[in-house]
Order: sequence, then C-alpha cells, then structure tokens
Amino acid sequence: IFVMLGASLFESLMILPGHMHLDFPIWDKLVSRFRKKIPEANKVHWFNKVEDRYGSMLNKILSFKGFVLLVFVLLLIFSGYIVKSKMKYVMFPNEETREISLTGEAAPEADRYETAQLTKQVEDIIAPHIGKEVIGFRTRISTSRWGRAVEEYKFRMVIEILPKEKRKKSADQLIKEWEKRFVDINDLKEIKVAKSRWGHASGSPIELIVQENDDQIRNMITEQLAELMGEHPGLENVEIERPLQNPEYKLSLNREKIKRLSINADDVASTLRAALEGTVIYELLDGDEEIDVRFTVVNQAKVDIEKILDIPIENTGDYLVPLRDIVEVKEVITPNSIERKDYKRIATIFADIKKESGLTPVEIAEHFENKEFPKILSHHPTVLLKFEGEVKDTRESQGDFSNSIIMAIILIYIILVILLNSLTRPIVIMLVIPFGIVGIVLAFWLHGKVLFGFFAAIGAIGLAGVVVNDSIIMLVKLEKNYNKAQGRKASNAQIASIAKTRLKAVMLTTLTTVAGLLPTAYGFTGYDAMLAEMMLALTWGLIFGTLITLVLVPCVYSYFKDAEYKFLGLRRAYNV
Repeated sequence: IFVMLGASLFESLMILPGHMHLDFPIWDKLVSRFRKKIPEANKVHWFNKVEDRYGSMLNKILSFKGFVLLVFVLLLIFSGYIVKSKMKYVMFPNEETREISLTGEAAPEADRYETAQLTKQVEDIIAPHIGKEVIGFRTRISTSRWGRAVEEYKFRMVIEILPKEKRKKSADQLIKEWEKRFVDINDLKEIKVAKSRWGHASGSPIELIVQENDDQIRNMITEQLAELMGEHPGLENVEIERPLQNPEYKLSLNREKIKRLSINADDVASTLRAALEGTVIYELLDGDEEIDVRFTVVNQAKVDIEKILDIPIENTGDYLVPLRDIVEVKEVITPNSIERKDYKRIATIFADIKKESGLTPVEIAEHFENKEFPKILSHHPTVLLKFEGEVKDTRESQGDFSNSIIMAIILIYIILVILLNSLTRPIVIMLVIPFGIVGIVLAFWLHGKVLFGFFAAIGAIGLAGVVVNDSIIMLVKLEKNYNKAQGRKASNAQIASIAKTRLKAVMLTTLTTVAGLLPTAYGFTGYDAMLAEMMLALTWGLIFGTLITLVLVPCVYSYFKDAEYKFLGLRRAYNV
C-alpha cells in the first residue's frame, strides 16, 4: 500500500502541475499553494530539464552507436562466461533452512525404552533454545526418515527453527554448538546432524536407488556404493535406508520322502496353517456379527520351532509322520518390509553435500554415473542404478525451463508481430530480453550468489514479459513521430528528440515496479530465501533492461533507419 501511494504521489508531482486538472476543491487549494511557492512549476517542469539532458546525451551516443552496440555485446559475452564458469544451477540453493535433522544410535542391545531415555539427554540440550532459535522438535524411536520401522536402538529427531531474520544464530552455528555438547552424552554411539534440504521430502540432496531382486547382490552393491560415497571429499552423513531385520524360518518339503510315505503336500500346508493360525471349523451368529470358531494347537506348542516340528502329519495309510521328517528348516534374517520400484526390489542411499565443497547435487551424480556406475554394471548388468530426489527434479526442471524460454520468446514475438504489423520491429523490442538476463547475471555475481535456483529461473522467465513493455513504449513512439523527409543527416537528432519524450513513462514504469520488488528482494520487511532470489532477479533485470531501452533500442533503431536510407539510395541509383 505504501509503495502504491508513494508511486502515485511521485507521478502526481511529475505530471499533474501544469498538465491536467482534477475537479476537487481540496486538491485545487493544495496545487495553488504549491504553485505560489514555486511559480516556475507553471512554466517549466523540473523533469523537462532531465529529459533535455537525456536527449542531448543520446544524440551524442548515437554518433558512436557501433561502439555502444559492441560494448553491450561484450557484456553479453562476459555474462555468458560467468554463467558457464562461475555460476551453477541448483534447484533449491538451501541458503538457510527451517529444519535440522538428527540421526543417532544407542548401543545395539538397547531396546526402545532405553533409546528413549538416551534421547531425553539430547532433548535437554536443545530445550533451552526453545523460544529463542527453536520453535520445537519431535523425536521418533525405531523409525526411519520415511516412517518405516528400523532397529530399536536407532532414533531420529527433527528440530524446527525460527526464520533467519528472527534469530541471532545461524543454523550452522546451532549445529556446531550442539555437536560439541553431544560428545559428552554417555552410551551415545553415533549421531549425525544436518540441515534438512528445502524442497524435498527426504531432506538430503543425494538420493541413490539400487534396484535388484537378488538380495545378496543388492546388499553387496549398496554397501560398496555407500563406502565410495563416504570416501568422496564432497559428501557427508552417508546413510543406507535399512528396514528392520527379523529372524525367519524357511521350510522346504523333502518331496522324495513325501512321495515315498504317501503324504499329500496340501495336508502339510493345512496342518501348518492350523497349528499357527488355526482353521475355521464353523461360524456362530451373534445378531449381525459372525464369530469364527478355530481349531488349533495350544499356545505352549507355538513358542518353539522344535515343538512345531513335532506335529504329526497323516498319510493315506492312516499313519502319522512327524513334520520334521519330511521338511528341511533353514533359519534366515529377512526385512520386515520389502520396497519395490518398477517391479524390482530397491535399496536407498542418502547423503549430504559438504557446504565447503562448492559442489551441486547434479555434479555429484555425474561423478558417480561416469566413474563408478560403469565398473559395477560391467559385473552386474541386471542391476539398475539411478539418482532420485533433487537430482532428478533438477534435471527435469532444466529441460522444462529450456522449453519454457523458447515458448515464451516465440509467443512474445508472435504477439508483437500482430500488434506492430511488422516482422523486423519486434526484433528491436526483444533485444531487451537477453540483455535483461545480463542484468540478472551481473547482479547475482556481484552479490556473491554463485548458485541460482528454481525461483531465480522463474524470475528470469517472468522478466522477459516485463522488460518488453518499456521497449514497446519507446519503439512505438519512434515509429509514430519519425519523419523520413528530414533526411539521414538529421536522423540521430530526430531519434534523440523523440526518445526523450518517453523518458518519463519508461522511468515511471521501472521505478514503481522496482519500488515494489526491493523490500522482498533484500528482506526489508522479512526475508525469504526463495522469494528474495526471484525478486532480486526481477529487480536488477528490470533496471538493466531499462538502460537497454533508453540507450540500446534507439541505437539499433538508428541502424535500421540507416539501412532504409541506403536501400532507398540504391533504388534511386538504379531507378528501381
């Protein structure tokens, strides 16, 4: 609201006195008093002097339009070099997080109650920060980051912290402070502290999927990759998502004995089911409810596998044969849940990127895809290895942004062709788009932002439509008022004279828009890292685009007029 009022007042001071009249008595009194104090306002508006100076300067610049164009082209090349060598695209740069995750382990023999007592000591370290830097925290025992059951000696804690502008300590400072105190906790075997990754549910930028139905091969490759990721200098907090492992007995039938003893294999299955779960022999009705009556063995006979194996099986000759004589028992350890993707069992490895490494998730993924994956796949061709999460999202967004930019440019060009009824004039207008991007690149580079993300790209695409407006204002005025009859010698002076009349409109458009964007871009009224990135791109792209509109567009338009005069001269020379 304040920005709109300020813009309206600014526009009133520049335009209203001496140019238009509002039929409001109070306004008339204010304007009359203003004019009495400054009599010159009725004669020459102060902004007219600014326009004259701009016109005079532009007239001189147009004499060196070739040099001006070369300077802007060099700026474009320089910004391309910065993007290629200095800047990196990360979907979510993660400047400052709102959550910190802790993953810890007690002694392997600890049960969930002992683990809960241990986490109480961790919570006591964090609790004093509640109300200062911390909003709250939640602790989960024996669960993974996805909520699956894991070993009872493991725990996970998620700490929600205040926004950056509302706390004195950064997330990194809090982590360092807590890590020093966690060392003093007895029986805490391992603890990992990391900032949660904004924009992805897992909280980690690296998420590697190993797909293979053979459990032995999958587990071996998962361990191998986890070890390689742990050795990588840019990664930390490497973690394998392991489900809870339970002991299990696998029974296989000795088919030769079954055949020789004339035992039906279905009888073996039904006897086992009756012993463990019970077999429904009939149902009782209690009103609308059905009650199953099951036949089974006593509970004391179910507590030990040896007692289960003593259960007899009847053959066709009415003889009873102990179950242990016709089955083979193998004890194995199996996961309590099986996760699949595209019909193949998977294992997942998570890892965080060290802040000082300067690497992006995509660069980490490319390293393993080019150097480590070929070695593994050469020995195990049935295995599928791929990165999910932020790496996958980043790659997809890059392709989507490329398509969006192409579509935006095509649509803008088509609309301008229809409105201006020309194929060449829209090209002059659209010159501001790539040079507006130059403003974004230079602004990010000078602000020390070497990582740009999803919201900055959105801002750059949105900028294309915004900066075109100023260029349209300039070019339409030039086309409307330019007089070819004055000749080529007066062309530059004529272009400068027309362009200065558009200075007020162009500056008002830019200043009011920038005034609305600046508070969010620099966090004057509250900072949000993602929105600030987008607003910063729009602000400086628009400022640089305005410079293009006021300087480069008249220069290019002058080139077009010079070309027209040459073409007309050739036609006259050859009597065409």
